[in-house]
Amino acid sequence: MTEIKHTNRFYWTLLIGMQLCVFMCTFDAGVVNLALPVMRTQMHLTLAQVKWIAICYTATAAFTLPLSAWLGKRFGIRRMFLLGVVIFAAASGSCGLVDGLPMLLALRVTAAFGGSLILALNKVIVLRAFPREMHGKALGVAGTTFALGILAGLGAGGILIHIWSWRSIFLISFPIGLVALPWNFIMTKKSGIQHEPTPGLAFDWLGMIMMIAGFGSVVWLVNHWLSHFKTLNYLSILYTIVGLILIVTWLRHEFSSKETFLHLNLLKIKPIGYNFSNGFSVRILMGITNFIIPFYLQNVLMLTPAKSGIILASGAISMGIIGPFAGGMSDRKGMQKTITLGLFLMTLGLIGYGTLPSTVSQQKHLTYIITIIATQAMIGCGSTFFSAANTNSCLHSVKRNFQTSITGLLSVNLMAGSALGSTLGGEFFSLIGGVKHSKDSAAMIFPPHAFAYLFGFCALWMIILAIYGLKRPETIEPINN
Repeated sequence: MTEIKHTNRFYWTLLIGMQLCVFMCTFDAGVVNLALPVMRTQMHLTLAQVKWIAICYTATAAFTLPLSAWLGKRFGIRRMFLLGVVIFAAASGSCGLVDGLPMLLALRVTAAFGGSLILALNKVIVLRAFPREMHGKALGVAGTTFALGILAGLGAGGILIHIWSWRSIFLISFPIGLVALPWNFIMTKKSGIQHEPTPGLAFDWLGMIMMIAGFGSVVWLVNHWLSHFKTLNYLSILYTIVGLILIVTWLRHEFSSKETFLHLNLLKIKPIGYNFSNGFSVRILMGITNFIIPFYLQNVLMLTPAKSGIILASGAISMGIIGPFAGGMSDRKGMQKTITLGLFLMTLGLIGYGTLPSTVSQQKHLTYIITIIATQAMIGCGSTFFSAANTNSCLHSVKRNFQTSITGLLSVNLMAGSALGSTLGGEFFSLIGGVKHSKDSAAMIFPPHAFAYLFGFCALWMIILAIYGLKRPETIEPINN
């Protein structure tokens, strides 16, 4: 397709409209974590139950992102992107109108499918519409929007919960969708991006079923072994063996076939395998953090959701400031250097969380509030540098016809890591003696030294990744040396 020339103003107007949709999806994912303590109390749920409100969204998105990438190829990336906006806005907004947990989870699953269409295809549209010399900055902004939406949800969402209850965090999707849909319909049409449908394109339905079974087994095994560690029986061992067989069968299918559901064969291309393992690790650790810290603020420091959200907004602010510079740095200074810088900054943030005590006296409240603000800002900066460079490196390591598969796989990696991180965070405290099954909010007690153990291990994991990253060469040369 012949490239259509546009002004810089056009490109950024197009990007803003698309990122409004990304923001809508990730704001939802972020603010739900902040609302979980309130929803747990008002809906009379246990911690084991309420965590699924967050997990079902990220897990479903992980399952459907490769399907979304295929739908983009089969029916056209522009058409499917706009359909995703409609589905997400309608389903997510409807979550604010229901009362029971089963219907809420069903709508969260539907919203996740709409969100997967948006997340799988937005970066492909950027690469198709923008000239090559603008890719780094555009992807930096796009990556920032993803993380910014999550952390802004933690910030601004607290005010919504405080003023209009937890329902408002879902209802806000209606007006955002009404603005985003016509904006993107007009701008993507002006960009010259074609529908580009591919009739008769094969789809690996067997691989999709095996992926759901395989990744579902991973989540189940982690959840089961952590929550029933002291009461395991022969049935547990049997289920575990079946789960491991499903995982191995899924992986063998992915790596032995040329055209598969996830295209895991792409991980053999350097440096994609390294980037994906890094990204999965980072998202697990961020999933743990995003799930646990709202409970700490509201159950240990006894802050309202509004105050908790304001404190956590420091991460969103730092990401908004750093985002454009992070994308440009990956182009000019090298992607590997930028990735390593991000990992080191996130390590410092995790060490800060490791200093949090399980109980806090009234005199020490301000000290730990300041610690959390500084820690959030550090993690926000680090994740922005990491995300911009990691995404840029992956997308420019493959040919153009593989970029749709890569973006889908990147988003699967992110969502799957987040779901697994929330599971680990939710079950960790039961393993070391935490109280989690009571529906009484006052019974949310964290064991002594819990945060030192949890985040100390996370920081150790992250610093190993950072040190290894220092020794890796640049596989993609910077544009301006």
